[in-house]
Amino acid sequence: MQFRLLITALFIGPLSFGQTTKYVKIPGTKCSLVPPAGFVAATNFSGFQEPETGSSIIINQLPAPYQTVVDGFTAEALKARGMTLVSKQAIDFNKSKATLINLTQAANGANYLKQILVFGDSKETVLVNGIYPESARINEAKIKEALLSTVYDPAQDDDLAAAAAFSIDTRNTEFKIVKFISGSLLYSTDGQIPTEKPTLIVGGSTGKVAAGQQKQYAEDRIKKLPRGEFNLIKEVKEVTIDNLKGYEIVAEGKSKDDKTELVYQVMLFNDKGEYYIILGQAKEDREKNLATYRSIAGTFKRK
Repeated sequence: MQFRLLITALFIGPLSFGQTTKYVKIPGTKCSLVPPAGFVAATNFSGFQEPETGSSIIINQLPAPYQTVVDGFTAEALKARGMTLVSKQAIDFNKSKATLINLTQAANGANYLKQILVFGDSKETVLVNGIYPESARINEAKIKEALLSTVYDPAQDDDLAAAAAFSIDTRNTEFKIVKFISGSLLYSTDGQIPTEKPTLIVGGSTGKVAAGQQKQYAEDRIKKLPRGEFNLIKEVKEVTIDNLKGYEIVAEGKSKDDKTELVYQVMLFNDKGEYYIILGQAKEDREKNLATYRSIAGTFKRK
């Protein structure tokens, strides 16, 4: 999996908080912050949300240098992703440097505003992303205050598997858990991301797909992966896992160094049309890894 796949991952009982100055640890991260009044802990990503207004705060930790990530937030790059850069400001943050970015983005018939706090070092970057519809601009100040309250503690147990809304069993395989990003668990056989070794991503989406369109959606989805235009579908079959029906797709793709690559995808849909996705990619030992991916997929369970 390459770094661009990490970026793709950024774009798939609640606990309530009242007026408080108490720091709350965010599962799946090494961060804590003071959530805004009215926000609740999210169940499908690391952060908080206010369901009534559609506002959220999402925390992601990327294995990439801070400056590289910040440099990527250009007006041109954001425009290509459907976003407009409003401002980008270097700030002093916890006795170090950080960047505060403001964006707008149209989605689902509404205009959304984003405030993103970016900080880190030469090895890792943390993005704390406050998102709210223009109709909830009243949240702007308190979301910014929450972002700037963020504290990073390298000694904090991020407990990646516990943060996810599902579980899978990778015991007796070579796959090691590496990251939890935007509600998705990332694995690789060498414990590194990005890597040229076999990888596995397991995540979910609240986007809805009508029952009659789910097979086609799954086939289209595998074509929209990085270098997905090279993915040649070899097999599609119906599966049922954890009482969820869906589709398993086995494809042959091309890696960036033009080597043949196994691409394995399972999409499982609930009765609302929301889905979970299991995605494996491997250049080496393709038959062995196909069997491993199938075995792991069969252990998927919602919590």
